[in-house]
Amino acid sequence: MQTEAETAQFGAAPYLRGLDGIVGQDAVVAVLRSAIAAGRPHHAYLFDGPEGVGKATTARALMAALNCQAPPRAGDACGRCDSCSKVASGSHPDFIIVTMELAGLADEIERLLKRLTFRPVEGRAQVILIDPADQLTAPTALVAANRLLKTLEEPRPDTHFVLVSTCASGLLQTIRSRCQRLRFVPLADEVIAQTLMTQFSLDEAMAKSMTALSQGSLGRAVRCAQDPETLQRRQREAEELLTAARGGRAGDICQRASEIGADRDEAVEVLELLWLRLHGDLRRHGLAGALPLAQKTAEALRVVRETQTAIRRYTSAPLSIERLGRHLHSALARSVQTDAGQGRSAR
Repeated sequence: MQTEAETAQFGAAPYLRGLDGIVGQDAVVAVLRSAIAAGRPHHAYLFDGPEGVGKATTARALMAALNCQAPPRAGDACGRCDSCSKVASGSHPDFIIVTMELAGLADEIERLLKRLTFRPVEGRAQVILIDPADQLTAPTALVAANRLLKTLEEPRPDTHFVLVSTCASGLLQTIRSRCQRLRFVPLADEVIAQTLMTQFSLDEAMAKSMTALSQGSLGRAVRCAQDPETLQRRQREAEELLTAARGGRAGDICQRASEIGADRDEAVEVLELLWLRLHGDLRRHGLAGALPLAQKTAEALRVVRETQTAIRRYTSAPLSIERLGRHLHSALARSVQTDAGQGRSAR
């Protein structure tokens, strides 16, 4: 949610226009708009994808669209009515954000379920945002996850859940099966640069600079504009880990793992940057028709996600990253050999 200062600096939040304000996620927007137009939005969505690409913003856009008192068309919102104003200020009583702190999460879910036995307070629909849903994978959150299952499967007709995740495959299968999974992708550079210029009032040079550092994440681009040194450091750490993994020297991998894993939250963010870096390689290999390289890179992406999940579950971050380094070497070293072989064949 934008603060008043951020709104003054960057302009109105995109979700106030409903789905019309969501950029770079055309497939997701098409599914949601079609469901709203048909009057059948799903009871539970799982928004899955990298950090900072619009998942929580889309949840707010969905809330605005479902409750706007004068929508321009199905899926959009006017941004001016009483409902839209309350969504903007964070005061709409039917937009429920679950506090995902592990301590007391089971009690938080229990209070939520009691509240959901009643109709929406004033809107046509109520939306429950569970962000990050990845917290439900922690061993101490299993009670909360199990309490959520029945209501997640059969909520009231006017109730819609949105679970936001960066690693949906790590969630309980019983939770995934109750949701419609929508995949969010890293944003194209031109989308990020244009959004920074139009919505956040950055000049072209600054927008391009922030876009280069963002690796497909608008949220990261905005944070970079506010604190570029931190993002540059994290990107450097991600590249150093990738270089160490490709080299395969145990000492280098252990050193990188020890440094990055010293702070758990920092480690998750560095691995997110590594994931985005590898995802860019995957897209490049796919466009070039290099199927073996694409398969190896896809395997590397899976291992990075699994490592993030392990760290969130309070497995030792240094040990998890060290194992990641070994797995990446196994996959990416073969990719380099395959790439070299293809190059010789071409010559």
